[in-house]
Amino acid sequence: MDVIFAALLPLSVWIFKFLDIPFWMAGLFLVPLIFFKKNPYWGKSLSLVAIVLGAASLLSKNAEFVYLYPVLVNLILFAVFIFSLFGQQTIIEKIARLKEAQFTDQQIPYARKVTIAWTIFFLLNGFIALFTVFIEDKIYWSLYNGGISYILMGLMFAGELHYRKRLIKHA
Repeated sequence: MDVIFAALLPLSVWIFKFLDIPFWMAGLFLVPLIFFKKNPYWGKSLSLVAIVLGAASLLSKNAEFVYLYPVLVNLILFAVFIFSLFGQQTIIEKIARLKEAQFTDQQIPYARKVTIAWTIFFLLNGFIALFTVFIEDKIYWSLYNGGISYILMGLMFAGELHYRKRLIKHA
């Protein structure tokens, strides 16, 4: 459900523009996100960001706060992934151990490399999202943050999944 609300936010640029509604009202899209962020690693942080940005946008009647949401989401995910590199287990290793009963200690270096790759992805994605905040025509913000970034994330995930399956076959 949180993916639907997250996707609705950038798409709302088009809807609000068509209906001639001020975009600061899109802060309403951020408020429900606080109820859907259950992930123990980053859910509470994203919920807090959503409520603060949504409320700030609504109270100040300023859309700039809403535009920062994708930037801060990427920043939080970047922080989660990079800090996990210094812990006992990387975030990818933790997820893999939950999902795959066959995860072995020999796969730890691979999980570390995937964590590094996602860290770089979230850093770059966050910078691009930030760049779109400063572009005058917010249609570009909407296109990138509501479509292109999700496509890139899907390609990254699919590429990693494909590579992992090939690696397992050859092992």
